[in-house]
Amino acid sequence: MKNKFIYFTTAMDNNSFKEYLENWKVAPNLSNQNFHNKLIRSLALTHDVDVISVRSINKLFKYKKLEAKIVKEGNIYWKYPQVSRSRLDKKFKLFKRIKKISMHDSELIFVDVLNMTLLKTALKYKEKYGMKIVGVCTDSPYNISFLKKRYVKRLMELSQTLDAYIVLTDKLNDLYNIQHRPCIKIDGINEALKEYEPRKVEGSYFYFGGSLMEKYGVLNLIEAFKKLERNDLKLVLCGHHLEKNKLYEAINDSSNIIYYGPLSYLDNASLIHHSLAAINPRPINEKIDLYSVPSKTLEYLANETIAISVDNPILKEHYEPCFVWSKTGDPDDLCEAMKKVLSFSRVDREMLIILGKNKAMQYTSLESINHQIDNELLSKLLLD
Repeated sequence: MKNKFIYFTTAMDNNSFKEYLENWKVAPNLSNQNFHNKLIRSLALTHDVDVISVRSINKLFKYKKLEAKIVKEGNIYWKYPQVSRSRLDKKFKLFKRIKKISMHDSELIFVDVLNMTLLKTALKYKEKYGMKIVGVCTDSPYNISFLKKRYVKRLMELSQTLDAYIVLTDKLNDLYNIQHRPCIKIDGINEALKEYEPRKVEGSYFYFGGSLMEKYGVLNLIEAFKKLERNDLKLVLCGHHLEKNKLYEAINDSSNIIYYGPLSYLDNASLIHHSLAAINPRPINEKIDLYSVPSKTLEYLANETIAISVDNPILKEHYEPCFVWSKTGDPDDLCEAMKKVLSFSRVDREMLIILGKNKAMQYTSLESINHQIDNELLSKLLLD
């Protein structure tokens, strides 16, 4: 049965996001965009989705205002209300703009629980129109270092009152779903692309795309690559960063380490696909790992390449034979993992790539997530 949903998010359709990225001095986090974009398109396989995308802009953005627009993509209407840097504009006019462009006959609301503006707007809708709310929980706000304690406290108070949840880990369910409402756990979301963008880098290279901050392992990865002492290979990095000076200092004068900055979803997928191996160097951190699946590593598998990951118990639950594992996030261990990849025969590579893709798509394809939401979540919510 086809239903109508509203989805409150900061994510955008792929073309709009590519244009949006071009206007930032320091780019926003790509992982939030990619996850919610794919979840929306998963829902749209069998339902109509009204996406209310509230774009974020600040002094690092080229323009002071973004005009309203609507983009249709199959069963999805991407609806972008006008936004500006003005605090008064955000506070007093946003709800009125959103109310004018959304489907008030929708059965459910989905909302990114890490955004206070979206969460408050979703709760206003519930109060006015009686819709139930599904919270989409991708991380703990306690892990986001720049959030103030008062903000986090209020965010948690609101997010723990919702009607159902989609979470990435059991710990996230414990954190948000204190009233034991309907909930499903997913590892991530991926899609099988039929075609990839042309090769962007000549020659053989290792790849990492994600948060380019020291605590997520990028500096150790750079040091590990240098230990290989292979001038015939490259290390390609892309993603957002808040520690630009540290990154450039680590790269120094290494001409075979390439930094592209943030890239679109399709460009990122192409770089993964054509790589010798894609690497997630994120070191083990119990505080982070219990609340956040390193889902980019599953994206590596889905895009048909060898994937290297630091040993991770959550990933090992379903994907242990699919990865080349680094014992730790230390440079020596990451270097050994890269050497192992270089030792593979063509047959070894092909077999591991096929195994990884099949396993990732079994659990995280758009179709698989759609089926799980319909059968394990909507069947409970919509019949209550």
